This record gives sequence, structure tokens and C-alpha cells, in this order.
Amino acid sequence: MTTPPGTTADTRSADVARRIVVIGGGSAFVPGVFRGLLQRAADLHDCEVVLYDEASDHDYVPVSAQRLAINLRLGQRMMAAAGVSIRVHAETDLRKALTGADFIFTTFRPGGYSARHLDEAIPLRHGVVGQETAGPGGFFMACRSVPVLLKLAELRDQVAPLAWIVNYTNPTSIVTAAVERFGSGRIVGMCDQSNVDDARWTRLLRLSEGSLQVDWMGLNHATWAQRVRLDGIDISELVSERIAEVVPEREEDEVIRQTAWVGRAFGLLANSYLHYYFFHDEILASLQPKSTTRAEDLMARLPELYDNFAAEAEREVPDPSSERGGRGQHGQMAVDVICALSGDEQRRVIANAVNRGAINDLPDDAIVEVPCLVGARGATPLPMGSLPPSVRGLTSAIESYERLAAEAAASGDRKVALQALLLHPFVRSATSAEAILEEGLTAHRALLPQFEPRG
Repeated sequence: MTTPPGTTADTRSADVARRIVVIGGGSAFVPGVFRGLLQRAADLHDCEVVLYDEASDHDYVPVSAQRLAINLRLGQRMMAAAGVSIRVHAETDLRKALTGADFIFTTFRPGGYSARHLDEAIPLRHGVVGQETAGPGGFFMACRSVPVLLKLAELRDQVAPLAWIVNYTNPTSIVTAAVERFGSGRIVGMCDQSNVDDARWTRLLRLSEGSLQVDWMGLNHATWAQRVRLDGIDISELVSERIAEVVPEREEDEVIRQTAWVGRAFGLLANSYLHYYFFHDEILASLQPKSTTRAEDLMARLPELYDNFAAEAEREVPDPSSERGGRGQHGQMAVDVICALSGDEQRRVIANAVNRGAINDLPDDAIVEVPCLVGARGATPLPMGSLPPSVRGLTSAIESYERLAAEAAASGDRKVALQALLLHPFVRSATSAEAILEEGLTAHRALLPQFEPRG
């Protein structure tokens, strides 16, 4: 690689083959990242992994420090037990952590789970589903995440101008859009939901085990697919026939049942998050009577999870819990993308990237979720053609919302923020949109300085 004009040359010591910085090093998802590193250890020889975290990313200072220390100990023990040359250490100074980085993996939650609780609870009080990535809840998450990512990208440009940001921080599509439009780019937006849905639809359609390749296309958490290959053979016609035969009522899990219904109704494979759009009122009715939000339920489980991490960190061969991404696709997918960027692998990955004509029906600068070839130049979307006419309108509406949400999160413009909420399909009332916006901005005020009056 060459140093871009106007940037500082890479000054890392020669004995560091690769420096990966994990922003959110105290996260419960980090053990899954360790597993991903171990699976690609041969490609990450003499790699340095820096776990960065700070108090502001979590609810309580002692908890944050303790969890970072637990993950550090666990990672060091897992690498030692496997006998690999991957070094793990922690850092609480962001500039020091980023200096000389090759890759910056972002997996943090500004405001912690207490902020997520507000994201879920506030919309519910106004008759709108509160969700972490979509609708008003996702909007406020974006407003907290985007400024942090933009500052991170700015510091990256100063101390590690060649570093790629591999982003899992939600909502990944809006975060990616903001860094591309208002920052300096060099970001790949990640989400492993496509892997989850591959497995769900494989079972629903009674497909045999094999190498499934689905051409998911659309926006993050709002993708559809009609082209499918199994072991390299096009089975799209078979998939279309079996979608029509799906019996949603047989499914015990409500999310899968509703997703199957959506897929059958449109004759397309559907992302599981789309059930929020088509069963909004039913989901709202199921959430409103509950005494706790999903965020509160997760907070209650975290102490036990970190107790497990701490105990495993003292074992000769650690095997941490699989909860919160500990064994799933989250870490493996991120590490695969890092290796693809580093080794110019041209690996096919479902990722979030600038459209550039991949989907004909969306603006060229939209952030789309489609199959991409990931290599040294980043994630290059593959041509997908046009969206099925039946889902084109909804996809365009969500893209318009995400465009305004990215602008509002970056600028703090209240007028644009209101426009974004008014356009989201969850919000059906101007009165509700205004009330949710004002209550949310007040509740999150300490974490949303961009919305404070200037001067």
C-alpha cells in the first residue's frame, strides 16, 4: 500500500505484522472475536490485538474497567492455550490505541444498555415499536453512535491514515453512511444477520446441507433475495416453489413464523427484521404489557456472563459462553473481513457499502447491503440489478429515512431529525413523531451534544 497524499507515513515497528484495535474491548461480544482470531491464526501471524474501552461506553466506571480486564485475561489465555503468536493487550487512551493501527473494529454501545432501554421504552409510550436498530429506537442509537464514529475516523486520519474501520456498531447502515458522507470513508459496514437468515430459510425450505450462497439485496435489516445457489448450482426456481409451500403456522418461534409469512406473501426470502414492518401492531401489543424491555433483560444476564468469562480465563483451555456472540458469526465474520482487506482475498461477503449502481433503484451514494467482494480496496458491491417491484417502495422509504437520520445524527439539526422520524414506516403520526423526538432528545441529552443550541 502507498501512503495517501497529505497523510502521515506508517511508522509502526517492523516486528508488528498487523495491529487490530477493538473499540469496545469490554463488550460481551469480544470472546467471539477471540474465537474468530484463532480460526484465522495462520493468516494473522505475529498480530497485535488492542482492546480499547472507556467508562463513557458503559453504565458504570468500575464495571467497564472490570469487564475490560476480564476480556484481556481471557484473550491472553485463549491465545496462549492455542499456541498462536497473537498478542492481546488493553489500552484506555484512544490516541495510543489507534496509533499505527491497520484495522479498527468497532463494536461498542454509546450509553450502554441503559440508553438502549430508553430507545425501546420511549417509542412504546407513543404507540411505536422501540427497537435497537430500526425506527425511533434505532434513530437515537444512530444519534449517539455517529458522532463517536466521526471523531474516531478523524483521529484515525491523524495517527493511522491507512487503517480500515470494520464497523459493527449499530445501526451499521446509518453509521457507515455518516462516515462515508461526512467523514473520510475507509469503512466497511458489517452485520451477520444474513448468516442467521441463511440458516433459517435453509430449514424452512427443506434444503440439503451444503454451501449456500444467497444474493441478499436491500438495506441493513431490510434485505430480500430471489437468487440462490447451493454448492454452486442455481436453485432459485426450486426456492421459489418451496417458498409458496411454506406453512408459517407450524413454526413455534414467533419471529420465524412472521418472517416465513412475509416471505411467502412476497414470494421472496425475507430478512427476519422485516417482520417489524409487517407485524408492527402485533409486536407493539406484545411489547407494551411487558414489565421489562429487552435491554433490561440483557442487563440482568450480563453479570453471570462475565462471571463465566472470568472463570474460563483461569482455565488451562478456556471455552467461554456462547451467549452474546461468543460462538456465533459476529467475531468470525469481522475477522474474515479483516483478513480479506489485509490479504486482498476478494472474499464474497454480505456487507454494507456505497451502492455505486449495485441496486438500480437506489441512489448511487446510498449505503446498501448486498454481496460484496472484499479486498485491499475495501468492499466492492456486486451488480444486483433491480429490486423486485413489490418491495421497491418500502426499500426506498427506508433509504430516505436512513439518509436523513445520518445527516441529523452528524449535524444535530432538529428539523432534519423530525423529517427522518416522519419518514420511517413505523411512525404513522406527526404528533407521535414530535413527542418521541422531544422526549428522546431530553432523555439522552448528555450523550447528544450536537443537538444543543449553539452559541
